[in-house]
Amino acid sequence: MSRRSTIGFDRRIDLDWLDAAAAQAVAGASTDALRAGLWTFLDGIVSGDTSNTARGKTVTVLSHIWGAVPPSAIGLRQRAIERLDSCTAEERLALHWAMMIGTYPIFSDIASAVGRLLKLQGSFTLAVLSRRLAGSWGARSTLLRAVQRIVRSMVQWDVLQDTPTPGYFTRPADLRRVSADVGLILLEALLVDAEQACLPLGQLLTHPALFPFELALNVDQVRAATQFRLYREGLDSDIVELDSESSHCRESGHVD
Repeated sequence: MSRRSTIGFDRRIDLDWLDAAAAQAVAGASTDALRAGLWTFLDGIVSGDTSNTARGKTVTVLSHIWGAVPPSAIGLRQRAIERLDSCTAEERLALHWAMMIGTYPIFSDIASAVGRLLKLQGSFTLAVLSRRLAGSWGARSTLLRAVQRIVRSMVQWDVLQDTPTPGYFTRPADLRRVSADVGLILLEALLVDAEQACLPLGQLLTHPALFPFELALNVDQVRAATQFRLYREGLDSDIVELDSESSHCRESGHVD
């Protein structure tokens, strides 16, 4: 089954909720313990007393990001956990961002579409963004809800801003600069999300899904990272693949 068959992420998520989930992951909490901790943390913040209420659904989203991640994101999660204790606030958001890209394809696709729209025209509306995504996700009510709530989450994280024109969104003037090792984790997340698991380095470094961040990376740093393999295609194209997926990527010959 394609990773892009279930939306899943349809809650507005505040930054301190992500921090709470990540802190439990750093502490080595089991999935059940992480869920229980988040359930208590959100008491009085998000309504509901059962798993089918807003609180239960929010706990499920947070747990999927930092707890019970897909098998393809286990290595990504470990590297993010190892970096969390020593990172800046900007880098902590970047690590959350990486985990959301690596665990929720809908988040990755929304971030990519937002990045493209911001580059093209500087602002966007929810209606235009939803139409961009309908081709791959279908024109369903759950898509509109996910778009609305993820965009509102991005506003809460201060990577998007409301504009004086109601219904339009833009981004702050300054990008969030992250260190090389956090940048490598962001690239890994993109490859986890990319079902072919290999992309040209230039495409990764300028990927629209990373629109809030400024990466300070070069080819030597990517080549030295143990989670990647690099190889040259043609005269001047460096292809990056996840180490565990190298044989699949080269055999498929798929490069976007």
